[in-house]
Amino acid sequence: MDFIKMLREDHDLSDLLCDVCDIEIFPEFKRPQDECGHLVYNLCGKTFAGAGSGDEYILLEDGSIGFWGSEGQCGRIADNLEEFFEFVVNCPYWLDYLEEGAYQDRESLEAYAKEVFEEHMEHAEEIAFNLPQAQQELADRLGIEKKAGVADLLLRFYHCAKREPRFISTYTEDDGAVHSCTGSLFDR
Repeated sequence: MDFIKMLREDHDLSDLLCDVCDIEIFPEFKRPQDECGHLVYNLCGKTFAGAGSGDEYILLEDGSIGFWGSEGQCGRIADNLEEFFEFVVNCPYWLDYLEEGAYQDRESLEAYAKEVFEEHMEHAEEIAFNLPQAQQELADRLGIEKKAGVADLLLRFYHCAKREPRFISTYTEDDGAVHSCTGSLFDR
């Protein structure tokens, strides 16, 4: 299924994705952020979406999905577009799921995920937004299963984020100083 094409053509669906997941699909692919030539990546790709904070989602040359965060985070988050959309729909605001200690066993991870999602629901309720209902509608319209438990999705994300080769960004300052990320979003 061509999720990107579907979202580009259906503006209501694209708006729903933005409301539920804070992900905006761009009208066309673009070059990843390069910070005026200071930022380079070890893998080629094209940006297909962003977040309100300036973060970017990049379709990498191997078909996996990379993430570049405006705070300097960089790494792979899904092995393909289908897994990406399944992940973000079931784990909206996924950056809140980066507590590596919670990934030690399935039971702890499921409890952690439930706690994170309940916090998201509380914040949504404060602005009169029914997150579970909107999330279910988004899943239905994209043809994605809304999972009751997300531990398996989070474990898949964790292994993708840790696998080699990692998606790494390197920033070179005007004075020649170089800063590289580890390529794993769990390394903070």
